[in-house]
Amino acid sequence: MDNTSDNISFIRQGDVTHSAASFAGQFAFEYILPFLLNDSTELIANINTEALLLKTSQALFPVTINNEEYSNSYVCSPYTACVSYLQEEIEKLNNKPLEYLLSAISRSLGVLLKKARINKVVSVNNWMLSTNLYPAWDGGGLQEMRQVLEQEFPDHAFMFRSLNRHTNARLIDVFLQNGFMIVPSRQVYVFDQKLSSFIRRTNTKRDMKVLKKTKYEVVDHEYLGQNDYSRMVELYNLLYLEKYSLHNPQLTEQCVAYWHRKKLFTMMGLRNKEGILDGVIGFFEVNGVMSAPLVGYDTSVPRERALYRMLMALALRRANDEGKVLNMSSGAPDFKRVRGGEPFIEYSAVYIHHLSWPRQFVWKLTNFLLTHLGVPIMKAFKL
Repeated sequence: MDNTSDNISFIRQGDVTHSAASFAGQFAFEYILPFLLNDSTELIANINTEALLLKTSQALFPVTINNEEYSNSYVCSPYTACVSYLQEEIEKLNNKPLEYLLSAISRSLGVLLKKARINKVVSVNNWMLSTNLYPAWDGGGLQEMRQVLEQEFPDHAFMFRSLNRHTNARLIDVFLQNGFMIVPSRQVYVFDQKLSSFIRRTNTKRDMKVLKKTKYEVVDHEYLGQNDYSRMVELYNLLYLEKYSLHNPQLTEQCVAYWHRKKLFTMMGLRNKEGILDGVIGFFEVNGVMSAPLVGYDTSVPRERALYRMLMALALRRANDEGKVLNMSSGAPDFKRVRGGEPFIEYSAVYIHHLSWPRQFVWKLTNFLLTHLGVPIMKAFKL
């Protein structure tokens, strides 16, 4: 372990052996361990990154370090988020003049982003999922953390993804007070009993009835196993990659198997009468907030079987029964709104003051465009 300050240290690949006893059983350590022991692409095919664990007096944070890797998933690549992934989202606007304008801006911005080495970034609390959830951390020690990061990675920007004003309002304020930019990324949908009685919505009730009457077997975590892993990845790919975007994390069977065996995700499935999974959902939970980054179903099955509706019903039922906030990420906005999902703009906190002024300028330009052009479009088109 490299002790760079009294309260902050990094656990790297070479530190695993003598750190294991101290951190065994701790969620963040168990999560990042396979990324310390293996090439990251063996776990998530389109994430090429160096993984670390950052220890502070309050929490453990998974960390990713990147330099270029422009073909990476957006969870590790600001370039992919701002250019490659955005190009796909632009095509969904169904407004040709606006699509043409935004596409031209995105392509031009892409040239600047590469020149400014936008992917030279250290992402803290990066679980390498579409939505990162935060531990019980109030932002204490952020200035010291930033100083340590600046010493270790003087040529990298520092980023904290997946912040919104509902679940992370306090953290956003702390980031602003410490000189971070708050850069908008997308619009996410949050289900919280304090915001909406989502379980009583008409559409939610209908989904619950479908789930109750289904001929599918609802399979709990402990009844999923080795024979299901490849099918789970296949179902995820059918939805997240083939239907939505190849820039989503491309999970491997090795990754899904590890998450299941270590119970880092709580997984459920819909098994047909032949004993084959036709749907799967995996819940990721941190500090009273849950998400569902692992969702998939057989898209060749007739829509009348309502596989997606039943999977979402499982998520809403779990959130309601356990009194947790459910962050359902972006996508399928109309579906989520009518079931009580409340929209919130998601942000990344980015620190750039130690970088050269041309790189700072490009980051600030990107922030300006996303704030004054991207956010109004996301809200107007209910993306």
